[in-house]
Amino acid sequence: MNVEWQDRARWLGLPILFTRYWMVDETLHRRKGFLWIKEDRIPLYRILDIQVRKTPLDRILGLGTIVLYATDVTDSEMMLKGIKKADKVASLIQNRVNEVRQRYNIHGREMYGAFSGEFERP
Repeated sequence: MNVEWQDRARWLGLPILFTRYWMVDETLHRRKGFLWIKEDRIPLYRILDIQVRKTPLDRILGLGTIVLYATDVTDSEMMLKGIKKADKVASLIQNRVNEVRQRYNIHGREMYGAFSGEFERP
């Protein structure tokens, strides 16, 4: 188990929120909560698009929100909020997505249309 990246959600630049993010091998994890815990996992090869959002306050504090759009049934949009150096982290995730897709010979075009029901059988 090789943790390639990990961070916590931040509020005003401080890691005081109970949300953690980490990337292990071919999976991105998000764990939320203190007493009631919810953990989401998304295989990297399912990620279709990555977006980085920054408010003016985020830019001042060096933070950002990374939005991952994926072909996942339970969570087609995963937001990683309050991430330090969000641009570098988004590039790291994109590079890992490309590596995993090449390893398994998966192309993005094979997953397009998954949101519109294009792949459903009659």
